Amino acid sequence: MWDFQANVDGAKVAFDGVEPLLRTKDVALADELDDRFAELQVLLDAQRSGDGFVLYSDLEQAEVRELSDAVNALAEPLSRLTAAVLA
Repeated sequence: MWDFQANVDGAKVAFDGVEPLLRTKDVALADELDDRFAELQVLLDAQRSGDGFVLYSDLEQAEVRELSDAVNALAEPLSRLTAAVLA
């Protein structure tokens, strides 16, 4: 789960870097990305244990599916980010 969080953090840092520009071009996409990152972070935070995370292998199938769905929900608008910023 640490790697999962690190990947989300990296994507969020990249988004944060272009968000001001994106907001001048596509506010709806910026809002959608904000929402999707927040939703995914809530799910990741639910898997925290002490200073770390539970093991991925300890997740229930429903938790894995929920995380997968949240990643997919983020990936779609994230795939439109470059085109929106360069437009």
